Amino acid sequence: MNTFGIKVDAKYFTEVASIQEMQEAIEFSEQNKLPILILGGGSNLLFTQDYQGLVVKINMKGISLLKKDDKHFYVKACAGENWDDFVSFCCNSGYFGLENLSLIPGNVGASPIQNIGAYGVELKDHFDELEFYDFATNNVKIIKKSDCNFGYRNSIFKNELKQKGVVLSVTFKLDKFPKFKTGYGAIKEEL
Repeated sequence: MNTFGIKVDAKYFTEVASIQEMQEAIEFSEQNKLPILILGGGSNLLFTQDYQGLVVKINMKGISLLKKDDKHFYVKACAGENWDDFVSFCCNSGYFGLENLSLIPGNVGASPIQNIGAYGVELKDHFDELEFYDFATNNVKIIKKSDCNFGYRNSIFKNELKQKGVVLSVTFKLDKFPKFKTGYGAIKEEL
């Protein structure tokens, strides 16, 4: 369950595919006074020893078109969707903007935490909002782009909200008409 392929074990492990299952996992960790580790695609983790708590793998799936206007599609993806598969889905559906972010390992839910980026495009360029499950309040709240404090490979989720909840889904504001960004060094040279 990690891209380094390190052989480690968790004392407890579960996969969650719904908010109810997430709530049950949090309740279990609190009742047993266990540390909790949220696991997406396992691409930003280096395990050096067994984990003595509860590992929760986010397995929430689904992609839906929420709305569209004259210039944009608003596409919602659940946190457990594979990032590269989601980018391919968008490209094949004519939802433009994420093309330069293909082949980045991980899941959709982790993408805003790191504000992933590649070849002159960052996630924040097409981010609209996300659903965040708050561990303290046991509630889901909507967090808008203006509240994410996006910076270079940074966000509120790596700082103020670190280990205080989990991303459930992300909504992207994607273009109806392509505006390909091909001016970045390696792309420009290849073209």
